[in-house]
Amino acid sequence: MPWSKQQRPDGNPLRTAAGGAVTVAAVALLIAGLIFSNSFAAQLVAADALVLHRAEATLGANDVAVKSLGQAVLLGEDELLGVADSATAAAALTEARFALSELRERTTSLLKETGADPQLAESASEAADLGDKVVALLDGGDVATAGSLLIGEARQKFEAVRDVTRSRRDEAAEAVASATDLMSRVANLAAFFIAFLIPATAILVYRRIARSHLRLAEAQLDARLDAERELVKSKDDFVASISHELRTPLTSIYGFSELLIEEGLLDPEYSLELISMINSESGELHRMVEDLLTSARHEAGTITLAPRLLDLESELTTAVSKVTGQETVFDVAGVVWCDASRLEQIIRNLLANAKRYGGDRLRVRSEVTGDFVEVTVADDGPGVPSEKAVRLFTRYVHEGEDPLTVGSIGLGLSVVRILAEEMGGSARYERVDGWSRFIIRLPASEAAANAARQSESS
Repeated sequence: MPWSKQQRPDGNPLRTAAGGAVTVAAVALLIAGLIFSNSFAAQLVAADALVLHRAEATLGANDVAVKSLGQAVLLGEDELLGVADSATAAAALTEARFALSELRERTTSLLKETGADPQLAESASEAADLGDKVVALLDGGDVATAGSLLIGEARQKFEAVRDVTRSRRDEAAEAVASATDLMSRVANLAAFFIAFLIPATAILVYRRIARSHLRLAEAQLDARLDAERELVKSKDDFVASISHELRTPLTSIYGFSELLIEEGLLDPEYSLELISMINSESGELHRMVEDLLTSARHEAGTITLAPRLLDLESELTTAVSKVTGQETVFDVAGVVWCDASRLEQIIRNLLANAKRYGGDRLRVRSEVTGDFVEVTVADDGPGVPSEKAVRLFTRYVHEGEDPLTVGSIGLGLSVVRILAEEMGGSARYERVDGWSRFIIRLPASEAAANAARQSESS
């Protein structure tokens, strides 16, 4: 069931596109958050893995230092017993010194990764210092004291370094495992969103856009239906109006003819007056019928024209001279390329409109503008309300509230526009300094007319 005007949501494509963009942006932000989380977890894994590596290296250096010191003590004892030579004992001392230096470097590297760790720093420093004492005692030949120090206090410090380092290694291993698990979960979640949520979002956005287009199409259809209803109503009013307007001159013609038959011939002057009235009403009837035929032929696309170069002054003088009851200024010159009978029909309709709705003064003037001539029919009447001015050249539109009282069938100005455009020109209305101006723009040559029609077709 179509939406009613009160129920139909706004089908604005821009608003729908904005809603879709927000949805897509939200999904994009969510995926970006997942990617950021995964990147952060990867950084954690890298940092903890480095701590794990440094801890393993420190443990290795600690074990090597203990073994090197033990080997140096044994070789020192063998040297005293004459089992080993002094060169071998000296080499063992050098290796012990290198091992202690390596322990210090590994411990320093580990502390850089773990940050402040007083327990590890103190244990490693004390162990290395005691190792240096053992080396110094061996270098001085006091092998017994060196052995006692290594077996006693020094070994305890090296074991403390080992225990603290193992604790840091285990913590780093757990952190690596936890961060790796987080990365796996984030990766699985991101894969889910990429595999399912993005297509679902695309479908959702597509459905919203499709619904928006459907609602917009329904709104446009309703607007066209409203326009059709308005046109039907206008045509109904037009039928009522034209039946009245055609009957009026016909009734007058019939009545004047009856009078002429019955008694007009007895009085030549009275007969001439009746004949003049019949002629006037016949002309009005002819004008209405001609407008009807022009409108119908325009709809059927069968308007025929016989354009030629015309002198404006000679063509318009007769039509303007028939204007009565208005002070008229006639200032027309130049030539136009158009159909003579259609030009007369245009001017006749404009003059009739000015007489029906205009004031006491009338101006008919022309002005050359490039390849065109603009003919202006202006009056000092009240003008046209702005809300009606936009529809002034539309068929079946009357300026008066009651078309049956103003003598119009609502086709005159629409016929003016139709004929002007058919001949390569245009028609417009403007209100300037208290004057209502109807301006007809007509080509001044055949070339200008052809160029105007080509421009319209393109």
